[in-house]
Amino acid sequence: MRTLREMEPVQAVYPISVNYQEYWKRKQQFLKTAVNVPLWLMFAVEDGRFSYEIDNVAGVAAAGDVVVCPPLMDFRREVIAPLSFYYFVFRYEDGTEMETDRTIELLRLLAFKFTSSERERLYSNFRQLNRLVRAQDGQSKSRIQHFANDIWLMLHMEAESLALRGKLAEDRLMKEAKALIDRHAFREVRLQDIAAHLHIHPVQLSRRFQHIFGVTPSRYLTSIRMEKAKSLLVQSEYTIDHIARLCGYENGFYFSRAFTGYCKMNPSQYRKLYGLASL
Repeated sequence: MRTLREMEPVQAVYPISVNYQEYWKRKQQFLKTAVNVPLWLMFAVEDGRFSYEIDNVAGVAAAGDVVVCPPLMDFRREVIAPLSFYYFVFRYEDGTEMETDRTIELLRLLAFKFTSSERERLYSNFRQLNRLVRAQDGQSKSRIQHFANDIWLMLHMEAESLALRGKLAEDRLMKEAKALIDRHAFREVRLQDIAAHLHIHPVQLSRRFQHIFGVTPSRYLTSIRMEKAKSLLVQSEYTIDHIARLCGYENGFYFSRAFTGYCKMNPSQYRKLYGLASL
């Protein structure tokens, strides 16, 4: 048996190869409302909302969603709310034509959109990408490949997992529940009201939502608010009270308590550690 000392280092082989990447902040509209290109496209949404249609499959993507368009498919899109997102043009290097076709079918069954149950991991990738995109040097470009591939792997593994569990048909009511949370996350929203709107018991809402998305609706709502708060703490000089209101909290006290529970540090500590002044 070979020891670890004797083993040769293994060079990382990524399933996708990024040809081009860009970050857009609060984009009001797309330059082109429809495209059809020979490479893969991936939109990883940090904030805002946009509607899309890919190969006659329509949907709406919000913060924390990743939309992927395979090559040579009609891709129509329209901004609904000012959009901040990471945009990748890439080649899919992982496997044969059969494997590529299988991946496309999985994406089609997911309506070409992925909502990660590991939201903290996704937004951690976003923050690293933000720093790397601004650096624009050779080392940064190679590291961008790593974080773009981590987003892709989360998407692909989740799609495979859903296929194995027979959940690709999904639950229409839970899709509606997620859309309602996305739409009202930064206002006063109660999960009891969402359950009443869907004519189901709150306990049933929680169980079915977690079954589909891998996270409870309350945790999902908190993650949306906290990731927006992190972005505002890092990229703005707004007061804690103002950020609290922008993220759907009544005041800075309740927000700070929720933030500390979520991030294991208070908002001021987070701003000091990750804010623009620390770069």
